[in-house]
Amino acid sequence: MRTLVVFLYILFCSVYASAETDLPNSSDYPQLLRFPGSYIVQYDQGDENYRLVLGSLQKVNGVVIPEKEQRLTGRLTQITYRIPEPSTPDEAFSMFEAQLTKRGATALFKCSGRDCGSSNQWANTIFRYSRLYGVEESQSFAAFRLNNKYVSLYAVERGNKRVYLRLDVLVENIMGLDGQVGEGDGIPFTGNASELQALVAYLNANPEQNVWLVGHDLSGQTRQQQLDKAKEKLLALQLRLIEQNISSDRINVYSLGGFAARSSAEILVFIE
Repeated sequence: MRTLVVFLYILFCSVYASAETDLPNSSDYPQLLRFPGSYIVQYDQGDENYRLVLGSLQKVNGVVIPEKEQRLTGRLTQITYRIPEPSTPDEAFSMFEAQLTKRGATALFKCSGRDCGSSNQWANTIFRYSRLYGVEESQSFAAFRLNNKYVSLYAVERGNKRVYLRLDVLVENIMGLDGQVGEGDGIPFTGNASELQALVAYLNANPEQNVWLVGHDLSGQTRQQQLDKAKEKLLALQLRLIEQNISSDRINVYSLGGFAARSSAEILVFIE
């Protein structure tokens, strides 16, 4: 009898332990620590057209939609954690919020309780994961931006007292940069402010990569004048990047002068 009791106890412990392990092939998002004792119950990655919610959910003509939203495309990571008892949704939510704020993220929208709208809609329409359907008074949501990353954070307690936290991180394809980096032909750069912002954001989000600025010019009367004029434009762009706190060690400048690249753009950006 004693042997049977010991066996059942070991079996119970092993089942309980296995139930608290992460989903296979899942992992935390880099540089964001999980809540102590939590474990991953849902995980997905892929290229997505993502709806970033920037307002409470409301019903319009019988359809529940956010008051405000933004459509984004990029690489999406979705992680749902089960938070251990007796921790609350607010405790888990606040820990992730503090980490994002410390890293310099900007809060775009935040709500809590019934002000967020229907938990059923958050779970099944926005996140498409039914376990996130919980008690509306317990829910919290926030959207953040960090360089070219957008983060959605949602925490809720279900009726059975189980607490879940959802983390969505989308790395945006800024101006098509992510899709063009590996193509080898260079990215045409006209020098406008939005392109500069996109390039700076990409380099900040990918600190291990360097940039080559390659330019040509056909206005000079001699080959040397063309080389000099092209280099002058490139050095001006290099200075603009340095003023945006991009290290000069990461910026390489190469003038083609009148020996034009295949593109008609005066400056091409290569990232490696």
